Amino acid sequence: MGDILSQTEIDKMMSNLFSAAPAAAAQPVSQVQVFQPAYEFRTGAEDKKVNLYDFTRPDRISKDQISTLRNLHEGYARLLSTTLTSMLRTIVEINLQNVEQLTYGEVIKSISTPSCIYVFQMEPLESSAIFDVSPSLIFIMLDRLFGGQGRSIDSTNREMTDIEKTVIYKIIERSLADLKIVWENIGIFSPKIENYEINPQFVQIAPPGDTVVLVTLEVRTRTGSGLMSLCFPFILLESIIDKLSGESWISAQKTTTQETRRMVERELSSTIATLRAEIGSTQLSVRDFLQLSIGDVMVLDKLAQSDLVMYIEDRPKFLGKPGVVGRSKSFQITGIIDREVGDDD
Repeated sequence: MGDILSQTEIDKMMSNLFSAAPAAAAQPVSQVQVFQPAYEFRTGAEDKKVNLYDFTRPDRISKDQISTLRNLHEGYARLLSTTLTSMLRTIVEINLQNVEQLTYGEVIKSISTPSCIYVFQMEPLESSAIFDVSPSLIFIMLDRLFGGQGRSIDSTNREMTDIEKTVIYKIIERSLADLKIVWENIGIFSPKIENYEINPQFVQIAPPGDTVVLVTLEVRTRTGSGLMSLCFPFILLESIIDKLSGESWISAQKTTTQETRRMVERELSSTIATLRAEIGSTQLSVRDFLQLSIGDVMVLDKLAQSDLVMYIEDRPKFLGKPGVVGRSKSFQITGIIDREVGDDD
């Protein structure tokens, strides 16, 4: 153990320390040696901005492809808005909220329980996708469809009844049919509902660490709002990922596929249209009209042997003659009225 210094020795050491400081300061500048490095080192922070990369969440889909998916589903939001407005008989506004690249585990954690999760396939693509609807929005639609004002119930933690599931199933089917129309710019797919779940933990369409694309839609009505989301795993998009580039998508929009034509024909074939044949017309004053009685004869502007005009939804389309087939009234078409595109009635 070293010797213990006395207070006198400590004071003497401190005085010598302070007396040496001015001597060092009085040293001429010429005698001070300054080291100058031969090379200048730069960190590069002034020239480049470093972006962090998370290896647990690899970006497997480029920004250009994400932008194409965004444009694609903006069109889907507009189309689905029209569909739900027609089905619910009230104004429905749908806005694309976000298109982001996440892991499947993050998506599952973000879904509340209970929820309304529909697992569907996009044949012929491999794997499955998710169509998730928030419970608040589900009960708004149910209340509207069952004759209410479309208000959400206070408690949305209950499960749907069998009747309610059947009604919502039809809405989801119609929503997926709209998705098929929008995706025709990329290819021909047939969405088909595969399963229904209320607990997201029971839905396994991809490993938790796999990349998925989450499309979030905000649905608003006059009485409430809610969210819809579509989750597409990368394994489903992998076979069509090249078609999601901007150039491929724009060029695909300029062409109409045979499947699109057949689909339009199928839709039109079941459409109900009103047909009427006009025998003729005449002009009467209000006084003459008020004096009409049973047995009066009016002179029309057409001869008895002239062709009549048939109107389809108030548009003149055919010429023909009236007749009877059995006990049913009939109309024999003798000509087609050709009209220029853009002509008014």
